[in-house]
Amino acid sequence: MAPARIGAQQGFSLLEAIVALVILAGSCMALFAWINGSLVQLQRAELYVEAGPAIASAAQYLKTVDLAQRPEGTFQSGRVTVEWTAKPIELDVSRPAVYGGSNFLLSLFQVSLTARMPDRSLPSLQTRIVNYRLKPGLPDPNDGL
Repeated sequence: MAPARIGAQQGFSLLEAIVALVILAGSCMALFAWINGSLVQLQRAELYVEAGPAIASAAQYLKTVDLAQRPEGTFQSGRVTVEWTAKPIELDVSRPAVYGGSNFLLSLFQVSLTARMPDRSLPSLQTRIVNYRLKPGLPDPNDGL
């Protein structure tokens, strides 16, 4: 029998090839996990970008709504739906006549705004909104005294 030559091997052994593929697969998995995390963060940022103007519009809209009569509701702006819930803090407060008086009754509400898209929602935003209405029995200033 002829003696085996130790230095005559050409190419990689099977074990070396398997180890190389395992290292390559592990690094590819890490790369794809990083890309997935980046895409998730991008989707979250997109929601915040779209929700900002929708929440600002909803807050402006709520200044025109009588929250005592309608304490809950929704506001749609593009793909974003803003849900609100209002709880009264003070209802129908007016300045006493001794201090100059007022023709209006003021109400202060604690409002919770939640922006939602079909697949995600943001944490609730808490704000306060003041509603006002004309005192009963006074003429409407829009009628042209």
